[in-house]
Amino acid sequence: MCVALALSISACASYYGAAKIVSSPSGAQVISANDGSVIGTTPMTFRWKNTNGNRETIIVKLKKIGYYEKTSSFWLEMRARNLKTALAAPQLVEIEMQKIGE
Repeated sequence: MCVALALSISACASYYGAAKIVSSPSGAQVISANDGSVIGTTPMTFRWKNTNGNRETIIVKLKKIGYYEKTSSFWLEMRARNLKTALAAPQLVEIEMQKIGE
């Protein structure tokens, strides 16, 4: 019974990851490549939760007037057991955008 209880508890475990997304220039709109929803504006902290602890591939689009749209992907490590810990040490994701006409 202890083994079954231990397995059921571990199956419900949550893992968290966070990434600080910064762009050059700042103030770019961050959009989910999955559903087109606006996630935020750079600089921003992106957070994710899963139950398996495996890293996640995150794909985002950045838009800013006067710059080419930029699609970027990154691995998000799910290394924290709670959101507070993940947010205290987010991964840094730097994205450089190209100005139109350059």
